[in-house]
Order: sequence, then C-alpha cells, then structure tokens
Amino acid sequence: MKRNKWRKAALALSACLFLLWWVLGTGATLAWFSDADEVRNELKIGLLDLGVEYKNDIVTAYTPMTPTSEVFYDEALYEPGYTQVAYLKVQNNGNVNFRYKVSVTVEGTRDDAKAVNVWGEKIYLPDYLRFGAVFAESEAELQEKVIDRLKSRERAEDALGTWSEESPYVFEVGEAPHFVALIIYMPEEVDNVANYRGANIPQVKLGITVFAQQANVTMPKD
Repeated sequence: MKRNKWRKAALALSACLFLLWWVLGTGATLAWFSDADEVRNELKIGLLDLGVEYKNDIVTAYTPMTPTSEVFYDEALYEPGYTQVAYLKVQNNGNVNFRYKVSVTVEGTRDDAKAVNVWGEKIYLPDYLRFGAVFAESEAELQEKVIDRLKSRERAEDALGTWSEESPYVFEVGEAPHFVALIIYMPEEVDNVANYRGANIPQVKLGITVFAQQANVTMPKD
C-alpha cells in the first residue's frame, strides 16, 4: 500500500517536472533588461610638414628650396670683410607643432689641393670663413636683428665646417612664417694667407639642411 503511494508521488513529481520543462522550453519567453551606450572615436595621424623657401642678392623673391638651389650665390668672391647673407622662410604646413634647426656643412671643395697663397702655401677656404644665423618670428624682426648683428660685429667665431643651431621658437600650427638669416663672411683680419695665386681658385661647396621635429620630442644632437 505504501509502495503505491510513493509510486503515485513519484509520478506526480515527474509530471510536474515535465510540465515545468514544457513551460520554459516552448510555452514561455524569458527576458532580461539591458542598456548600453556606444562611443566611436576616430584616431588620426598628425602631419608634420615643413616648408622652406629662400632668397638672396640674386634670387630676390622667396623661392622653394630644392637640392640644387644656390642659397648662397656661388659666384661670390670672398675677400677680407666680405659678407653674404641668405634668407630662409620657414612654414608649418601641417597640423603638428614643431621645433626646427638649421645645419650647414662643407660638402666639398674644388682645387683645394692645388690652390696656393702668395707664399705658395695651400689654401683650404673653410678655414678662413665664419658662419652664423639669426632667427626671428617675422621678417621685420629679422631685418632688425641682422642689421644689429652686422653693426655690432658680434658674429659667430666658428670656422666654417659642420655647424648647426636650433631656433629658440616653437613653430605652432597656424602661425605666420618664421624667418632665418644665414650669414657667411671672411673676417677683416684675414691677410695674404688666403690671397690665392695662380689659375686654381679655392672654392667650397656647402650643404644646408633645415630639420624639424615635433615640439614635445627632444632634438637629436649632431
């Protein structure tokens, strides 16, 4: 008798479990509330775009500088006290603030092995030239600085070789062009030691580089 009761209880429980499975599996839909906010960010690469133009006594309007540009007039004849000034206009054409510097290097000389002075000694022209630069944030400011520099005779005393100087200014996006004056001269105290004799005229070939790097990065040393 007891066994029949347990059997009925077991059947009843089985029926309940079957009914529950049927309700969950086929007869009802369960839902959970949910919410989400979506954000889409666009990442862009900054563009560092340096533009450089030049002018001098021969090229009187600013012209884009190329690997073949004669930034300094090649036919100039140097003598004690002679000075030549070339001008650069630097532009920030990108969307990144940058620092910049100018480097001038001796790329080669012509006939330096044969060129001799009045005493028959070899002449290496870079030894007798001096170089310097002036930086400004406007052309008017540059002209004033160049005039003061030439009047005061406070010029760079380094012999022409590998020379570089960083601008004191950070070139920010949207700023007007910056300007640089490159000054090369032969000191007045140079005498016949650089006065050549014969058919071989001493000449020097210069390389000019304007290097820019984003403002928050330290400039590399030469």
